Amino acid sequence: MPIKVATFNVENLYSRFDFTGRMTRSKRVVGAYSIEDRGEYEAVRRSFEAVASDDVRQMTALAIADMDADVLCLQEVDSEEALRLFYDYYLYPILRQRFGKATKGLDREQRDRVAPAWFYDHMRVLSGNDTRGIDVGVMSRAPVDVISNASLTYDFIADVALDWTRLEALGASRDRKIFRRDCSIVEVETGGAPLTIFNCHFKSMQILTPGGDPRLDTRLLRLAEAHAVRRLVERRFGVEGAKRANWVICGDLNDYVAIEGEPAAGSALGPLLDDGFAFDPMTRLPPQERWTYFFPLEDIYVQLDHLLLSPRLAEANPTALPRLIRQGQPYRVPRLESVARYPRVGWARPKASDHCPIVIELNLPG
Repeated sequence: MPIKVATFNVENLYSRFDFTGRMTRSKRVVGAYSIEDRGEYEAVRRSFEAVASDDVRQMTALAIADMDADVLCLQEVDSEEALRLFYDYYLYPILRQRFGKATKGLDREQRDRVAPAWFYDHMRVLSGNDTRGIDVGVMSRAPVDVISNASLTYDFIADVALDWTRLEALGASRDRKIFRRDCSIVEVETGGAPLTIFNCHFKSMQILTPGGDPRLDTRLLRLAEAHAVRRLVERRFGVEGAKRANWVICGDLNDYVAIEGEPAAGSALGPLLDDGFAFDPMTRLPPQERWTYFFPLEDIYVQLDHLLLSPRLAEANPTALPRLIRQGQPYRVPRLESVARYPRVGWARPKASDHCPIVIELNLPG
């Protein structure tokens, strides 16, 4: 029985205000207006952010609905409460309308029988390590078990040949937690065939040294995370068993291996892709179609988001192609000038997210 698996960095899905992160509170400026009174400023700011976030989350919900995934792994979710609020007020109404249209000719019993294939009755978000409170989560049409690995420290990969002196200088001592957010393990079973998903959100690219390169400055931290994820897979299935098991590594890995099909030096994802450990089905697409993120300053399109398949899944799905949802991207992305956007998408914002979601349909070997 096929299953559709997806990943989506939903960009700061909060249950609290300040969704957009665009207000300059010290100057008390909202939009084009400067407001002197602090109380009035806070009231206006909250109203502005509520309206702005409403547009954003409608677009996020449309992108998720268009993926039509059975299991959706998410990054940058504030909490399980935030995810449930988003589902109840934004995503569920879209799914309910589409379900009603698709099942119009069915009686009540028939509708109840097919309803689980339309709605996400199972969702989990476990608290991770991010200081902003953004976690990884999952929404699923089938029951799932979720295990957090946020407590793992660098001791988990202490025997890996890394530049430990440099890691120590970056604050990554052996007793510190290795995942900047988490790598949660999602277990799901569909039609008798098991699937294990490792949902990750790696260290972001940011400048750590004066005049440094944000990608290279943080590469070692992501490299350690990649080694830890590989070890989690091998701990779960065994080194040889990992080749024969059904698993997917997915999420925002905050790094790329190529730009427009040309190899990009300095990637931290080698532990996951080298020696055939996992297969990236995005390589089956033309090079210019593989991107999930646009860097406007550098004017480059790169793949930060990944759905990496185990060797067994790759072999069982030789023609499976990932599908990317781009209708929620802002108009500032030049390559999408001819793509129809969701209603009210703006030049830079509002938008569904700064990342493009990916979905793939897989047949699971029994």
